[in-house]
Amino acid sequence: MTDGPAPGTPASSESAVELLDAESVLPCGRDPQQLLDQVAEHGAEARDDHQRGCLHCQAALAEFDRLWAPMRSVAADRPQAPPGVLDSVLSSIRGVSEDPEFARLDEGFGHTRISGRVVASIARHHAARVAGVRGALGKLDRAGHRHGDPDPQYPETSVHAAQPADMARGPRASAGVAGASTAIEIVLAADYGRDLVALAEQVRAAVVAGVRAYTGLEPVSVSVVIDEVLMPRDPAGEPAHSKGA
Repeated sequence: MTDGPAPGTPASSESAVELLDAESVLPCGRDPQQLLDQVAEHGAEARDDHQRGCLHCQAALAEFDRLWAPMRSVAADRPQAPPGVLDSVLSSIRGVSEDPEFARLDEGFGHTRISGRVVASIARHHAARVAGVRGALGKLDRAGHRHGDPDPQYPETSVHAAQPADMARGPRASAGVAGASTAIEIVLAADYGRDLVALAEQVRAAVVAGVRAYTGLEPVSVSVVIDEVLMPRDPAGEPAHSKGA
């Protein structure tokens, strides 16, 4: 007696990787066919180092995992999925992989495409509305220098004396999209004295709610990076913490 196909995988000599368009590629350069094989054989959580830091791969893995679910559900009851189920799953995944820079929502009379830039803009807007969130200063330029002047009392840290422009600048946002899924990263500065863990949770909740409401997409991951803490300045222009007691 020979072993049957692994649960959740196509009953064919072809692997799942051979069932997609070989010319498709994610914006990060990864082959979506390899991600589909990964999802079919191991699930979406078994990620390599690149995938753990890549918003495009995270979104694609989550979307492929969602679309592959019908194959897993039938695998528990029968050795081979009905051809119609496999064809439907692969058709949906092909649609996602062929349009890697846009989210795609299929509607009754067509579909809606939303770029990752739009998702990032919406995420940034909602993150900026959370009390205590400021614009991140820590982005490195091409020479490796940080933007923003460090506080002279803490020259080697990410504690900065806030300038007026810093208080108005918004956070940075990036987004990867695939089908109806999106993975988002927010980079921000926080007002000194805030509970940073609680602030991150508030930002995450605001971004998830905003993206869902405005786009209909599902944020499968929202990473919040707090890379600066801004010290307030007193009216004389001195950092508040640098004054003598």
